[in-house]
Amino acid sequence: MKRVFLLVLLTGMACAPALAAMPVNWPDLKGPASTSFEDPFEALSIRQLQSLGMVLRLREALDSGTSGASDADLRARLQREEAMLAAEGVNVDWLLSHREEIARKRAVASLSGNSSLTGKAITITGYAIPVEGPGGAGEANGYLVPEQGMCSHMPAPPPNQMIRYVVKSGNQADYVYEPVVLTGRLKLQPTRQNIMLLDGRVDMIAAFEMEVEEVRSLDEGRSEAASPNPMSRLWKFFRRPKNGPAEAGQ
Repeated sequence: MKRVFLLVLLTGMACAPALAAMPVNWPDLKGPASTSFEDPFEALSIRQLQSLGMVLRLREALDSGTSGASDADLRARLQREEAMLAAEGVNVDWLLSHREEIARKRAVASLSGNSSLTGKAITITGYAIPVEGPGGAGEANGYLVPEQGMCSHMPAPPPNQMIRYVVKSGNQADYVYEPVVLTGRLKLQPTRQNIMLLDGRVDMIAAFEMEVEEVRSLDEGRSEAASPNPMSRLWKFFRRPKNGPAEAGQ
């Protein structure tokens, strides 16, 4: 009986997954300072933000007296912008007087990560940005972001919505924005790296690092002809290891 029990136990251990990981969504990565901070500028449209910036520049030009335009023209433009924003319920004076304080709080909130996830094995879905970076043979480095196009065609996410990863399993990272599922151990470790991406050089600031144990491409097994996104051919990302040392793509 003991032999049967031991055989069953060993069989179960052999079939058990290498890493028991819990699924995590991107909002779960945010820390307390991030979830409690409400940015009043986020409620404004792009046009309202542009108009608010114009108000600030016009006021500074009137105060300095060095714009080259007549004060009457500047005041007329300023009054139009202020009236338009006031009609839409935008408190211009309050926003401009508190902008530096809001910027400081925004910076703190963007770096605030969920410390309860440190050291935990997690599984998370996102878009991979492979980069060249320090690491030994067989390692691939890069960043995982929540949306395709972030950091190139779109603004970068806040640091607590970006993960710097290291893959030691020999998978090659060649192209950007492949949708993938990463499984590995997470730690709250801010990093910063300047990389070359599609539109030029970008500062990648991540609040998390992840040692990846498993990579699964969401395009795996799908034919290029059946793919709904024609750019997936260009952005094909993780592929099987080559012979010899792995190289990280850009």
